[in-house]
Amino acid sequence: MDFEDWEDDRILFEKEDWVGLLKLREDRAKNQPSDLYAQQRFAEILNISKKHKKALDLITPLYQKNHKSGFGVHEIINALYGLGKSENDFNWISKINVLNLDPITLELCVDYLKPKRKTINIIEIYNELIMNADYCNFDEQRLAEFLVNHPEKFDIKKDSEYFLDIRLKIKRK
Repeated sequence: MDFEDWEDDRILFEKEDWVGLLKLREDRAKNQPSDLYAQQRFAEILNISKKHKKALDLITPLYQKNHKSGFGVHEIINALYGLGKSENDFNWISKINVLNLDPITLELCVDYLKPKRKTINIIEIYNELIMNADYCNFDEQRLAEFLVNHPEKFDIKKDSEYFLDIRLKIKRK
């Protein structure tokens, strides 16, 4: 993908022109069948366009050939969720790690923050989670909302109401 192609993609995405973006990415995927990135981007817009079955049909054989690199996991899970299924409804070649807002994720956050003395930004915590999971079933904002509901575990510093400004550290006894 050259710069102009990338720019067209970005403009359509920012405008939320899903029809235009679907056409653009479909053309690229057809013109570049061996380009995994083009196929992945096409599957992404298929999911955004609620064409989950088509996304799953497109990305599954590519995942099967490229599973060692983690290729296609996000697109497959998004398609499954869009079809009302869970990640357990797919025949994964390699076991995947999906994080949800649950006690497991809470403990991962606690473990990450334990050795830290200073407060840590919510983005840093989220980045740690996504680096150690195949899929996070939440974004930074939902993680922030989840963690601030556990004041028994964390000292919470909020300089504003904006979730990105939230900083946390372990509550010391």
